[in-house]
Amino acid sequence: MYTIAICDDDKEYRETIKKIIKGAEIINEEEIQFYDYDSGKKLLSCVDVLHNLIFLDIRMPGIDGNRTAELLRISNKEAVIVFCSNYFEPTLESINIGRPFRYIMKDINDTNLKKEIGDILREIQRKHRMKYLTVTLTGRMIKILINDVLYISIAKRGSFIYKANNGKIEEIHCRETIKELYPKLVDEGFEYAHNSYVVNLEKVVDLNRTSLKLNGGIELNISRSKKRKFEEHFMQFLQKESGKR
Repeated sequence: MYTIAICDDDKEYRETIKKIIKGAEIINEEEIQFYDYDSGKKLLSCVDVLHNLIFLDIRMPGIDGNRTAELLRISNKEAVIVFCSNYFEPTLESINIGRPFRYIMKDINDTNLKKEIGDILREIQRKHRMKYLTVTLTGRMIKILINDVLYISIAKRGSFIYKANNGKIEEIHCRETIKELYPKLVDEGFEYAHNSYVVNLEKVVDLNRTSLKLNGGIELNISRSKKRKFEEHFMQFLQKESGKR
């Protein structure tokens, strides 16, 4: 199911976007769930939905489109955002903060939107095929691209997820425990190297008898009790990856 949010104070234009999406016939209508919002405030009150695609008017009463996009990105970094407006030019602020996929200038025959809608819908299909892990933070949920995760360790309450972020290591504290997350990740190439952490096998760059190294220079110990199983799974993972080439 694709969740598409349309945030615009013009109800007629919201219906126009829906009609154009359905008319494109790229995604089956039965696979789409539309969400209507007439203000940025209402959209931000529903961030837990984690929309796949968001059409966002720049000029709206109250919170404008740029500020709405900035706040949305806190909880939904992967949504495809499309800015729509009658009069605006892309600004450095909107590019850096909102990271929109497209800017659509509204026109009388909706020519610009019709021209771009194919690329927009194909982009959310591409992202939909990517695999994400949904976790709970304080008061909100976020999606993390599994391929970015280096390893996950236990915390006093929940767990710490360590992921690559533009060359830096980001630590995310979520409520889910390793025992809850591991079943969702074992088929994606994750394995226990220690009772305290599970490792993304794809990120292992060196493995010896007592420790392993991950991308980013992270070094972790391998416990005796987990060593044999970890090595077996690592070899199976390498063979599987080799077979894909």
